[in-house]
Amino acid sequence: MAGGTRLLQFRVTAENFGNLEGAHLLEFFDSVEFISNYQPGSKNTPTSIIAKLKHQHPLHEYEEIDALRIITILTEGENESIAIVTLGGPFTRKVASLDGLWFTHPTIATPDFLKVTISGIPSSIKEMMRMAQALPERMSYSLLESEDSKITPINMSDMPPKRQKILLKAIELGYYRYPRGCTQRDIAEAVGLKQATVSEHLQKGESTVLNSWSKNHN
Repeated sequence: MAGGTRLLQFRVTAENFGNLEGAHLLEFFDSVEFISNYQPGSKNTPTSIIAKLKHQHPLHEYEEIDALRIITILTEGENESIAIVTLGGPFTRKVASLDGLWFTHPTIATPDFLKVTISGIPSSIKEMMRMAQALPERMSYSLLESEDSKITPINMSDMPPKRQKILLKAIELGYYRYPRGCTQRDIAEAVGLKQATVSEHLQKGESTVLNSWSKNHN
């Protein structure tokens, strides 16, 4: 599998957080967890992801820093929200600067540890390891061959615009909460489409984003 996809996982414990951008987020958030890629970054554009944010205070009180800027709040609860955010800290900019790299599961920042998992082609993974070793913070890392050499990043922005619109509206209206916050008919009325169309796009969207998250989130 020399030409296959590899997984690189970094883990930093609290005593070694140093100036890592993920640690600064914990001044406001209880945790920040990756759900799905939304828009890949580049040398000049920050990476966008869908994230689950746990917090004690309303999101409007969050004083944004480059490490995480909230673009769109999909659903906001008293202590847990889902939002589209950009990641602009030094570490994530390094990831965005290399072709063939993307964030995957599990990637999470908590008060006890930071864990970042990156998938990508071997040459870019090797360069990312070299960059990470130059950071002053002490971190452990592991390198694994992907079980599936054909693995590709899940970017919601790669979906057809109609499917993306339906899935985001479903999240916003609470379709994936328990109990459900809306019905497929509610979503159809909100986006101005037939219920059958909404049902079809939800099934396809779930298979590429939400189901993938639940299967890989261990």
